[in-house]
Parts: sequence; structure tokens; C-alpha cells
Amino acid sequence: MFSSKVFLPALHRIQHQSKTYQHVRHSLRAIDRTASTQTKGSNEGYQSFGSFHSDNVEELIRLPKQQYVAPKLPFDTSKESPTPSPLQSSQPFANASKFAQSFGSLDRDRWTFLNHGAFGLALENGLQRSEAWRQFLESQPLRYFDRYLLNHLVHGARCMVDFVTSDERDSSRIREGTALIQNVTSGMNAVIGGHARCGGDNSLVFYFDIAYGSNKKICKVHHGEKNAIEIPFEEEFLPLLQQSHSKSIGLERTDWNPDSTEIFLSALDATICRYASRNGNKSSLAGSLLVIDHITSNTAIHLPINSIAKYAKEEYGMVVAVDGAHALLGLPLDMGNTLSTGNGMGFVDVYTTNAHKWFSSPRGSAVLFCANSKIRDTILARPAVVSHGVDDGFLSRFMWDGCRDYSAQLSLPALCDYWNAINPTAVRKEMQNNLKEGLRILISHWHPYVCSDRGDSAEMSCVEDHSADLGLTLLPINMHAPMMALVRLPSHASGGAEDVKTSTDAKRFQDFLYKNHIEVPIKCINGVLYARVSCHVYNTADEFEQLAKTALKF
Repeated sequence: MFSSKVFLPALHRIQHQSKTYQHVRHSLRAIDRTASTQTKGSNEGYQSFGSFHSDNVEELIRLPKQQYVAPKLPFDTSKESPTPSPLQSSQPFANASKFAQSFGSLDRDRWTFLNHGAFGLALENGLQRSEAWRQFLESQPLRYFDRYLLNHLVHGARCMVDFVTSDERDSSRIREGTALIQNVTSGMNAVIGGHARCGGDNSLVFYFDIAYGSNKKICKVHHGEKNAIEIPFEEEFLPLLQQSHSKSIGLERTDWNPDSTEIFLSALDATICRYASRNGNKSSLAGSLLVIDHITSNTAIHLPINSIAKYAKEEYGMVVAVDGAHALLGLPLDMGNTLSTGNGMGFVDVYTTNAHKWFSSPRGSAVLFCANSKIRDTILARPAVVSHGVDDGFLSRFMWDGCRDYSAQLSLPALCDYWNAINPTAVRKEMQNNLKEGLRILISHWHPYVCSDRGDSAEMSCVEDHSADLGLTLLPINMHAPMMALVRLPSHASGGAEDVKTSTDAKRFQDFLYKNHIEVPIKCINGVLYARVSCHVYNTADEFEQLAKTALKF
């Protein structure tokens, strides 16, 4: 077995390769501070980076909770939509009407929208808050940028840390490794590009073939085709996963059962063995990067990231970055237990997540977490866009990337208030229960008699326990995301061993649904067509009924 001790020496080599850049950064910082104090006086100089007239954002983000005072909003919020009360009924879809006003921008008179997982749908609360910030900006732009923006961005970052941690001790540790970014793609560019920059020509990056498409391209662009190594999974290992049985261990789980997890580890091992047989000793893998999706986009698989990261680190000394684009609100994130600090706590080095998806913020807001200071000072020393704050600390280097609309990030506190008022655990349970009922509706129409002796309403116990065994869903429901899953299209359209489908067939079916005002993606997985249905709290049973009946007309 490859020793876990190889990881830190590999990271030290990366640090050594960044030594020149670090020296330049510190020199520039000293010059900037000297010029600032000479101009303004030691007690009157600029506190934050650049020439912004704000407080020091690095000090603000690090303040203990009991010492931090949130900045006051510079406008009236009394006309914003009220935060909802906690959920009452536990019956599927019983609370959907409660959220109709909260997602009021959606044209539900014309559209059946079961594709929240693609680009999200913004809450009215977030839209109202972001619009208020835009109006405030235009009333006096310099006041907004110079004296309000940065302090309120820090507040948004602190709110996000509190949302994904369960203990103040974890929160205080993670705050200094938190950065606001525009989207996960910019965060993954920073970590993958930074790894290639620090590691040089021989740095390697590994990723599963079921990973998000842009991540694959980012790996190839920054590391080169030769050093970007794909882990084949879909054709060889996905069928094994389909045959495995996920034990029901509850929605707020942190990982899978060992048997199912082993399939991912076997795929990683097989790829590394093939690489080692061609390129020599496995020890050369120390410090290489492994990119994992927490929830895959195309297949809606909820990966066991903690187990995969632990194994990759202990067995091969890898740096682990997670694309958690779908995870914020959708999964019970606990960064305190997930993130590696470099001293044996946690195993994920970098975690990125979008706020515009299931958290339902306006688009243009995401978060990057890294609790390991050595990673922050090397791989993440440069953001995707370098600007004024690059020399002044982790939050500073990422938060300002030029003059643009920051209102989505400024709306984050309003979104946290909204979901906390309901209880995020209750929201996740609501989404999962509704998704299961939605799947039951689709299976009842598309595959009668499979989960029902009478050929009418499918039994929920069959859907929950045997849908994958019977070929009705891509995987057992507990292996899919709690709010997104793949269900097989009706037999006349889905294909199979004797009628292998292609992505062209998938597009044709999706275009047919679109012409009938139904928005849901159709995926071709190993020659079979599936509908990837998303279910947020605002979706209804009628929408699943409409999809079910329309698809039968194809």
C-alpha cells in the first residue's frame, strides 16, 4: 500500500516551486502598504486592498461570531417578500403551493418545468434583494463600490460559512479559507490551473468520465492531453453500481455503504494501475490532483466523496478537489467534517459549490472553501481573474475580479434567512419525498405492471427498493441525488440491447417535449434514454403527470 506520508512532501515540492512567486507577492504587498501609509498617515491609510474605502476584509472574515457586527443595509427591506413559516404536512407535494409566490417569476401557465438542476430558478427574496442593491449602486456608484460593497460581501461569505457548518469552532477555522466566486467553473479553473502551474510539466490530474463536461476540458487545457487522465466508469463500472444495493441510511447521510463505495475505488485503482504499468512507480502520483463531482450533472449520481477522498489521499497522496455545484441546500453539507486542514482532519482539499442552483440565488454567486493554508498559498495563490486583492489574503484575492454586478453575492444573506426560517433539513426531506412520488407517477404511466399487479398505480415500496433492479431508474434511488434522478423513458422510446439509442435520439425526444412546453433533459446512458427529472419544493404532482402523459404521445 502506498504510504499516506507521501502527500505532505509532494505538497512541499509544490510550495518550493512557487517560492519565487511568493517572494514577489510579499514584496508587492510591502510596497503597497508603505505607499499607503506615506500618503494617508499610519492611522488613516487604506484598510482593505486596493484603494477601497472599506474595512479590512481579512480581519472582518476572521472575527469570532460574538465579536462580529453585521453591516446595516443602506435601503428599506420592508416590502420584500416575507420568509415562510416551517413546513407542516409531510405528504408529498402538500407544501408545493406554499412556495408558488416564492418562485413567482416562473411562467407556470405555459410551462411544465422539471429542470431546476440545469441553471436553477431564483427565489423572489433573492431577486428583490439583488435589485435593491442595483438601485443603490446606480444612485451613487462610488459610494456603493468604495464604502459598502466589500463589507457586505464579507457578510455574505460569513453567512455561507454558517450555513455549511454545524459548530462555531469549525466556522472560525473555515472562514479564513472561504472565498466568494461567480460560479463553480471559475473556482475549478483556479484550482486546476493552479495545480498545473505549481506542479509544472509533470503534474497529473485525474477525473471520472462521468464528471461535468467543462471540468474535463479545464483539466486538458491546463495540464495537457497527456497529463489529464480520465477514469473510465460509465461503461465498465456503472453497470456494477446498477446491480448493487444501497442500504437506506437516511437523507442526512454523509456517505454510502462500503460495497457501493468500493466500485468507485476500484475504478480509480484500475486507472492508476494502467498508468503505473506504462509510466513507472505509483510514487510519482504523489501530489497529483483528483477532481470529483459531488453530484454528477449528466447522471445525477451522489458520489461518496469522503470515502473517495480519504482513499485517494492515504493510498496515493493525492490533492482532492470537489465540484459541488448541486450540493448547496440539496445535500447536508458540513465543511467542518469534509475539508482537510493538512493535519489529519477531513480529506477534501478544495470544495466549490453554486448558490444559483438548489440554493436558488440569482445567478452569479458561488463559494470556494479551502481549510488548508498550504494549499491556499500555493495552488490557490492566483484566482482565475487576478486583480487588486491578489496580494492581501484568501478572501481578498477572489472577491474582487473587476467592475461588474455583484448583486447576486450581496443577496446571499437574504437567501440564508429564507431557508433557515423553514429549516434546511426539512427542505431536503420535502424535495426527496416529492421526487420519490414524482418517480412513482412516471413509472406508473411509463412502465405499468412492473411495480403493480393491476397495471395502474405503482407501489412506492417497489419504486424505493427495486427501481434500479427492474431497470426503471438508472440507479437505486438512494444513490441518486435527493432532488434529481434518471428515470427510463417508456419502452417504445427508451431503447435497449436490441435498439441502442444515441445522443441524437435523446435530443429529438427532448425537442418534442419542449414543443409541448415541457422542460426536462433527456440523457443517453449506455444506449438507453432516461429523463433526468429535478424536483424542488415548488414542483407539483400535476407537472409529473403532464410529463408522463405527453411522453407517451411521442
